[in-house]
Amino acid sequence: MTTAPRKPAAGRAGTGKAAAAPKRDYDRRKKRAPLRKIGRPLWRQPMLLGAVVLLLGCGGGGGWWAWHEGWLTEIENRFNDATRAVVAAVTPFKLDDVTVVGRDYVERSDILAALGVSRGDSLLGIDLPAARRRLEAIDWVEWATVERRLPDTLYVTLKERRAVAIWQNGKEYTLIDKNGRTVKASRMPPGAESLLLLGGTGAPEHVGELLLLLAYEPSLARQMRAAVWVGQRRWNLVLANGVEIWLPEEDAVAALQQAVKLDGQHKLLSREFGVVDLRLPDKLYLRKRATGEPAPGPA
Repeated sequence: MTTAPRKPAAGRAGTGKAAAAPKRDYDRRKKRAPLRKIGRPLWRQPMLLGAVVLLLGCGGGGGWWAWHEGWLTEIENRFNDATRAVVAAVTPFKLDDVTVVGRDYVERSDILAALGVSRGDSLLGIDLPAARRRLEAIDWVEWATVERRLPDTLYVTLKERRAVAIWQNGKEYTLIDKNGRTVKASRMPPGAESLLLLGGTGAPEHVGELLLLLAYEPSLARQMRAAVWVGQRRWNLVLANGVEIWLPEEDAVAALQQAVKLDGQHKLLSREFGVVDLRLPDKLYLRKRATGEPAPGPA
């Protein structure tokens, strides 16, 4: 009886080399070669990183030095000038007239110098914001506007500071605004005769204090003709009738109110007295006016 050969058991390793399993479709794709290392990253290379930092530092330092020396500003100015020159060459609108509105104190020559324009310049080439800033740099100008009025006019509007007093310094007269700004005017503005006359060294710097002081007694302020800043510390007030009120260095408001009270009771300021001395808080000195004595005021 012949016996059939046994099949090897499943999963049991044979003594011979096992037959290779057939490759499936997904195993047939081409495998990628492993990436090759090309060295350390750039940021991990000290020499190269140092060179980059050095170049950036030199570039930044050079830019700062050029700005500090004014090169960048000079280049910008030349570029702007060249641009305006090109515009002036091709534009048909040429400057023929400058109209200024609102000027009482500022000299016309100062305005033209601030505008920096000449007849025949291109209207389109004028830098209006820069011209406005230069105008507002003039002491007596509060604000200004500059406009083009085609075809040939530059229109300037000024808002000047108002003068509240005239300062007499020797033989010179200077207009003063409420903030103590001064300007020497070639002509007196309208209504200058009604302005308060100031005297004494340093008076313009203290005009704000004087106006605040007079605000406590407006009835007396309307009678004033002049005020003298004495010894860099106090005021002498001069009324229109020639009476002088000598105020103290400290607590001038109380002294002024006392003078008004005494005037209401005894007509002190309208009598023959030339000086009402209130410099001491607990004493009042009166001095009669001599016959033919000139009216006091700034000298």
